[in-house]
Amino acid sequence: MKRVLGSAAIASIAMFNSSMAQQLPPADAKAGECYAKVLIPAKYQTSAEQVVAQPASTTFKKTPAVYREIEKSILIEEESYELVPVPPVYELVSEQVLVQPEQTVKSVIPATYRDAIKKVLVSPARVEWKVGRGAYEKIDAATGEIMCRVEVPAVFKEISQKVIDQPARTNEEVVPARYETIQRRVMKNPPTTRKKIIPAKYRTVKIKELIEAEKFEVIETPARYASVQKRALMASETVQWRQILCETNTTPGIVLRLQNALIGAGYKLGFTPDGELGPGTLAVISRFQQDNNLPTGGLTLSTIQKLGVEL
Repeated sequence: MKRVLGSAAIASIAMFNSSMAQQLPPADAKAGECYAKVLIPAKYQTSAEQVVAQPASTTFKKTPAVYREIEKSILIEEESYELVPVPPVYELVSEQVLVQPEQTVKSVIPATYRDAIKKVLVSPARVEWKVGRGAYEKIDAATGEIMCRVEVPAVFKEISQKVIDQPARTNEEVVPARYETIQRRVMKNPPTTRKKIIPAKYRTVKIKELIEAEKFEVIETPARYASVQKRALMASETVQWRQILCETNTTPGIVLRLQNALIGAGYKLGFTPDGELGPGTLAVISRFQQDNNLPTGGLTLSTIQKLGVEL
């Protein structure tokens, strides 16, 4: 008696066949070739970024004004005359003479700084697969494997930089002008008879004369930068089928050449090369793959080519 399969059973069988096809090596593999799922490492790109370690600043240099002392004759008594026999009448008049003009004195108050801590992103946060562990029994190659999605936090670097707390500024102070009071004799009533000439009188005083005005020079200090290395993920690690050498298609001669090539590359086997692809040789091959960013998980052709071994 024939058994008729329902549509649900047929769909289930098709999904199983599709899943099995995805787990098999490439269809164009030749007889005698061996393939294994290997871990293709992630690819990163490292770039340098310039950050400000100390900002640009401006300072001021003050050059004071230059003066010189000169002597100046000031009229203190005008020319006059008198009449005889009636002499003229005089009176004393007070007068202020400018000795030093008003001036503005500028002073520079320098800028103040403070240290600030700045966080710079070195590696961004990412999510990746990790092999998990649990109370599962591995029956065959398709069961018992646990993969966990874990989050790798971002990595930051703290740098110290100087920032302006209070910028530089100037302060102005006004020095008032200085005067000197003098008295001079001024004729009040003229003579009424003959004239008698009285010559004018002068007084010599010392005053400060400005030769070169006060100057300010602006000095610009450029910003100082520091270089920070940033690492960016270009391609995530994957698991892919790759052609390998295993016990089925590996000869003792190939393994012996491989062991000698590892020794020539600076790797110690811990035993004399024997041409056997044992656990010790596979462990050294795994270290070589990790050091050279090669796919791991088996003796791949790319590893053999990297070592320069001829098949």
